[in-house]
Amino acid sequence: MAKQWVKLMGAFASGALLMHMAKQAHENNITVHSWSSRTISGQSHKLRIFFITDIHRRRISEEMLLGLNGECDVVLIGGDLTEKWVPKKRTEKNIEKLTEIAPTYFVRGNNDEEVDQAWLKEMLMSYGVVYLDDDFAKIKIKGIPVRIIGLSNKSYRESDIEQLLGKEGNDYTIVLCHFPEISAFMQGLPIDVMLSGHTHGGQIRLFGYGIEAPGRLTREGGFMKLVSRGYGTTTLPLRLGAAPEAHLITITPSEAKVDE
Repeated sequence: MAKQWVKLMGAFASGALLMHMAKQAHENNITVHSWSSRTISGQSHKLRIFFITDIHRRRISEEMLLGLNGECDVVLIGGDLTEKWVPKKRTEKNIEKLTEIAPTYFVRGNNDEEVDQAWLKEMLMSYGVVYLDDDFAKIKIKGIPVRIIGLSNKSYRESDIEQLLGKEGNDYTIVLCHFPEISAFMQGLPIDVMLSGHTHGGQIRLFGYGIEAPGRLTREGGFMKLVSRGYGTTTLPLRLGAAPEAHLITITPSEAKVDE
């Protein structure tokens, strides 16, 4: 009888844990970051960025995005927007929601390569999304010159990135790359921030340990580096100790009065 109770309690605990992991995998969290930058010192405005990566099979929550429209200057998608077997309509609906917030820029992740590339590019273009495939875009946000560099591969030479940077200027420079390890090729270059994902923060962490490092914001080689835990999941729709996240980033000018 005692053994049966032990088995029953073990099954109950396992089921409860799986339910918790499935629930956590579908959370809608926005992590808020704020830092100052000397690159835009003297400016009178903040830069506000919405960053999301590793959406995979998920439907983006409309409730999560409430209040972001008009509050963000740009939306950046860090790859793995979709993957094999995801309905095209679901991916398109996610893009529709994101492009309602602000002008949107995308860089490819490894799972994006599993879908029809012609369709993906055409769909993104139809919503005005700028697809940065080892390319860059120079824009002005509230008069602030910004350069967004999209790196699509896993390895580069420093000269490859230098070529995309062009002549050093006063642009606030954002590197958008799915793969966080690429930062090793950017040490000492005039970059302000790198945004990446791919690792899901380990996705399932036991007692703080996982197969990948936790997602985090650090300073590396003179620039800020954000490795997101991502919004969706891979393989199993489960998370533990590595909750999903998107990001709202505010960058303020150093030594300058800022207008809201």
